[in-house]
Amino acid sequence: MVKILIVDDGRGTLNALKAGLTSFGYQVLTAAHGPQALKIIESSIEKAEPVELMVTDLKMPGVNGLELIRSAREVRPGLAAILMTAYGDDNIRKEVKDLGCCKYIDKPFRPESLVKMIEEMVAGPQIK
Repeated sequence: MVKILIVDDGRGTLNALKAGLTSFGYQVLTAAHGPQALKIIESSIEKAEPVELMVTDLKMPGVNGLELIRSAREVRPGLAAILMTAYGDDNIRKEVKDLGCCKYIDKPFRPESLVKMIEEMVAGPQIK
């Protein structure tokens, strides 16, 4: 079972994504901000049950999603990630591409679109 960490400062988004992804059989953890997400990732490594995929919002107070992905990969190299945003542009897409092992999804999105993206990552080399 793939362990997914969802990071978003919107409680409604967290709850909806957790319910949806859990119904597809994924083990889902949630965090409301970057520092909390990093603690969860560190704890999962200590327990030898590492987070395999992080789905994070771009715009959050304090640490944005791109910064969070970079920080998380210092703790968990190769962590697969999906960046969600309602504020996407070509510069953001380029940064996501430069990060590697990372995908991008525009908000709002249909849950099926996110699940398809996750399934593609699980089937490919992104999730280790």
